[in-house]
Amino acid sequence: MFESSDVLTILLLVALEGLLSADNALVIAVMVLGLPKSEHKAALSYGLIGAFIFRFAATLLAVYLIRVGWVKVAGGLYLLYLAIAHFQSRSGQDASHAPPKATN
Repeated sequence: MFESSDVLTILLLVALEGLLSADNALVIAVMVLGLPKSEHKAALSYGLIGAFIFRFAATLLAVYLIRVGWVKVAGGLYLLYLAIAHFQSRSGQDASHAPPKATN
Protein backbone atom coordinates (compact mmCIF):
# COMPACT_ATOMS: atom_id res chain seq x y z
CA MET A 1 0.00 0.00 0.00
CA PHE A 2 2.61 2.58 1.08
CA GLU A 3 6.16 2.61 -0.15
CA SER A 4 9.03 4.08 1.82
CA SER A 5 9.16 7.08 -0.51
CA ASP A 6 5.47 7.79 0.21
CA VAL A 7 6.08 7.85 3.94
CA LEU A 8 9.07 10.16 3.46
CA THR A 9 6.98 12.49 1.29
CA ILE A 10 4.20 12.60 3.88
CA LEU A 11 6.66 13.34 6.69
CA LEU A 12 8.24 16.12 4.63
CA LEU A 13 4.84 17.65 3.91
CA VAL A 14 3.90 17.51 7.60
CA ALA A 15 7.17 19.24 8.50
CA LEU A 16 6.61 21.94 5.88
CA GLU A 17 3.03 22.50 7.06
CA GLY A 18 4.31 22.88 10.62
CA LEU A 19 6.84 25.50 9.52
CA LEU A 20 4.24 27.38 7.51
CA SER A 21 1.83 27.32 10.44
CA ALA A 22 4.49 28.73 12.75
CA ASP A 23 5.27 31.43 10.19
CA ASN A 24 1.58 32.32 9.89
CA ALA A 25 1.25 32.52 13.67
CA LEU A 26 4.23 34.87 13.92
CA VAL A 27 2.95 37.15 11.17
CA ILE A 28 -0.52 37.28 12.74
CA ALA A 29 1.01 38.01 16.15
CA VAL A 30 3.05 40.90 14.73
CA MET A 31 -0.01 42.32 12.96
CA VAL A 32 -2.02 42.21 16.21
CA LEU A 33 0.56 44.33 18.06
CA GLY A 34 -0.96 47.53 16.66
CA LEU A 35 -4.36 46.77 18.21
CA PRO A 36 -5.46 47.60 21.74
CA LYS A 37 -4.58 44.85 24.24
CA SER A 38 -8.26 44.03 24.80
CA GLU A 39 -8.58 42.99 21.12
CA HIS A 40 -5.40 40.88 20.88
CA LYS A 41 -6.96 37.54 21.81
CA ALA A 42 -9.96 37.88 19.47
CA ALA A 43 -7.79 39.05 16.56
CA LEU A 44 -5.35 36.17 17.06
CA SER A 45 -8.21 33.68 17.18
CA TYR A 46 -9.86 35.05 14.04
CA GLY A 47 -6.53 35.17 12.23
CA LEU A 48 -5.55 31.61 13.08
CA ILE A 49 -8.98 30.21 12.27
CA GLY A 50 -8.99 32.12 8.98
CA ALA A 51 -5.51 30.83 8.12
CA PHE A 52 -6.57 27.22 8.71
CA ILE A 53 -9.76 27.63 6.67
CA PHE A 54 -7.84 29.25 3.82
CA ARG A 55 -5.16 26.54 3.87
CA PHE A 56 -7.84 23.81 3.83
CA ALA A 57 -9.64 25.50 0.90
CA ALA A 58 -6.37 26.00 -0.98
CA THR A 59 -5.47 22.32 -0.51
CA LEU A 60 -8.85 21.22 -1.86
CA LEU A 61 -8.46 23.56 -4.83
CA ALA A 62 -4.95 22.21 -5.50
CA VAL A 63 -6.24 18.62 -5.43
CA TYR A 64 -8.87 19.56 -7.99
CA LEU A 65 -6.48 21.54 -10.23
CA ILE A 66 -3.92 18.72 -10.29
CA ARG A 67 -6.54 16.52 -11.97
CA VAL A 68 -7.29 19.08 -14.70
CA GLY A 69 -4.97 18.42 -17.66
CA TRP A 70 -4.97 21.84 -19.29
CA VAL A 71 -4.00 23.50 -15.99
CA LYS A 72 -0.84 21.37 -15.81
CA VAL A 73 0.02 22.21 -19.43
CA ALA A 74 -0.59 25.93 -18.86
CA GLY A 75 1.54 25.86 -15.70
CA GLY A 76 4.37 24.06 -17.50
CA LEU A 77 4.28 26.55 -20.39
CA TYR A 78 4.35 29.44 -17.92
CA LEU A 79 7.41 27.98 -16.17
CA LEU A 80 9.16 27.57 -19.54
CA TYR A 81 8.31 31.19 -20.36
CA LEU A 82 9.80 32.36 -17.04
CA ALA A 83 13.02 30.42 -17.62
CA ILE A 84 13.43 31.68 -21.19
CA ALA A 85 12.65 35.27 -20.20
CA HIS A 86 15.16 35.07 -17.35
CA PHE A 87 18.02 33.87 -19.54
CA GLN A 88 17.18 36.26 -22.39
CA SER A 89 17.31 39.23 -20.03
CA ARG A 90 20.69 38.08 -18.71
CA SER A 91 22.24 37.70 -22.17
CA GLY A 92 21.08 41.14 -23.30
CA GLN A 93 22.48 43.13 -20.38
CA ASP A 94 24.19 46.36 -21.31
CA ALA A 95 26.28 48.91 -19.47
CA SER A 96 23.21 50.55 -17.92
CA HIS A 97 22.74 47.46 -15.73
CA ALA A 98 26.36 47.37 -14.63
CA PRO A 99 27.08 48.23 -10.99
CA PRO A 100 28.45 51.73 -10.38
CA LYS A 101 32.22 52.21 -10.16
CA ALA A 102 33.70 52.54 -6.67
CA THR A 103 34.99 55.97 -5.73
CA ASN A 104 37.49 56.99 -3.08
